Amino acid sequence: MNHHLLVYHYKALDGEFRHRCAGRSTVTHLQNGQFSFIPAGADNHWTFGEGSPSALHILIDAELFDTTAAKDKVDLRDSFQVDAPAMQLMAERLRQELRLNGATGPLFADTMLQMFSDEMLHNFSTHVPETGLVDSNVMPALELIQDEFHSGVSLAELAALCDLSQSQLLRAFRGQFGTTPHKFLLTRRISRAKHLLLADVDTPLAQIALDLGYADQSHFSREFVRYTGVTPSKFRACR
Repeated sequence: MNHHLLVYHYKALDGEFRHRCAGRSTVTHLQNGQFSFIPAGADNHWTFGEGSPSALHILIDAELFDTTAAKDKVDLRDSFQVDAPAMQLMAERLRQELRLNGATGPLFADTMLQMFSDEMLHNFSTHVPETGLVDSNVMPALELIQDEFHSGVSLAELAALCDLSQSQLLRAFRGQFGTTPHKFLLTRRISRAKHLLLADVDTPLAQIALDLGYADQSHFSREFVRYTGVTPSKFRACR
């Protein structure tokens, strides 16, 4: 394969899982929520036992991974029964996004790629990403998100503004502001949405959704409820 393959077993099979990779054989019983990982270029073969398993297969281009992880020719190892709580939360969020047909936008996709890459380095490599980025200047990224929260800002664009790699930007931004650029953008949108809902009772919710950068009114409503606990209509009625 030209891609690294990360498999999230959100519904594991009932019987034996047999796998052969790089001359090694594995026989195990997978558990719900575990991961299997096969690096690009590996010769691998597996057979399933009983049951009707369901899994999310995440393929990451090997060259893109090296760029995103800011490392060349990283020595990743195969592994087939991994418990990774942080990666599990990310995989469940990705499943939700797939059900929404990618409605959240490019910054979410860029951020997920970076976060999965970091977790892959942590779980399947002896290399540890650099962390001494606390003093990096990420204010240009913050300011762009504040100004362009309604548009499709990408992680690559933010990183270029700060003269950092995407990996460095994500870690520096999270280190300084306690959140990712994507979550900061969502918070900015919700804050603006509250202002618009309280200040203007005439603009339709569908138009507010589009003005804020949401795919449609349904997407806007779901995100608003997730952050505030009430629908936009109920929030507007409280003015």
